[in-house]
Amino acid sequence: MIECVNRKIQRKEPKDNMNTMATNFAKGCSGTIMSWEEAKQTNNTKMIWGAGMIPAVKDCWERNIDFYYIDNGYLGMNTSKKLWFRIIKNHSHDIRPIIDRPADRLNRIQNMTIKPRARKGRRIIIAPPSPKSFGLFDINQEEWINNTIKELRQYTNRHYDIRLKRNRQERINEDTLEEDLANDCHCLITYNSVAAVESVMNGVPAITLGPNAANHVTSRKLSEVNDLYFPTEQERMAWLKHLSYSQFTHREMIDGTAMEILCS
Repeated sequence: MIECVNRKIQRKEPKDNMNTMATNFAKGCSGTIMSWEEAKQTNNTKMIWGAGMIPAVKDCWERNIDFYYIDNGYLGMNTSKKLWFRIIKNHSHDIRPIIDRPADRLNRIQNMTIKPRARKGRRIIIAPPSPKSFGLFDINQEEWINNTIKELRQYTNRHYDIRLKRNRQERINEDTLEEDLANDCHCLITYNSVAAVESVMNGVPAITLGPNAANHVTSRKLSEVNDLYFPTEQERMAWLKHLSYSQFTHREMIDGTAMEILCS
């Protein structure tokens, strides 16, 4: 049995809030909806939604309990309404080896840009995850930024900009990451942020310093900043097809498609 954790709403939430997510996921897996206070009393598999439930993720890790983590999707996210949500078993990101997948789900995703390898730029974007996301790994955002810059300066004097995570409307309507990447960008550096996925999709190499869904197609050390890895087109498409099988719509949660794919 899967226990779908129904977080209490403490502030105004978007329509795709925790309660909706728990209800939809429960319908597709014949799960039980309950509060975290109830769910943490058992060893049953959990469904957990969003960075606001980091303590629940940590609890499952510590007690070796299976869970499904739901958060914003990887692809097709530049829309006014969220359509896709990643569902990952026992982690916050899909860091599994790439599975050979067909292109059917990738072809369904709209508002997605895949650009060829960009010309080498002169500036670096440092895109730290939110403090909540960092909390999963007990990392202080400000300390991570300072330590990253200090180490980066051992290898390059390139100009860098710090790009903190903006709210959703700003991310898709004002000063978008896609525009920033197109502005003479040499590479993007992050920890576990989905910004790395968008960077590689836009033809800009990335360095991922933590568990990241883009780890298969990025450099992993700051010392590689002058000799960056970028995947071949075949490698990049295989990776994108893999990610397309890690994200689902509300409808696919309700009708069981999500669980069918996750369990296959």
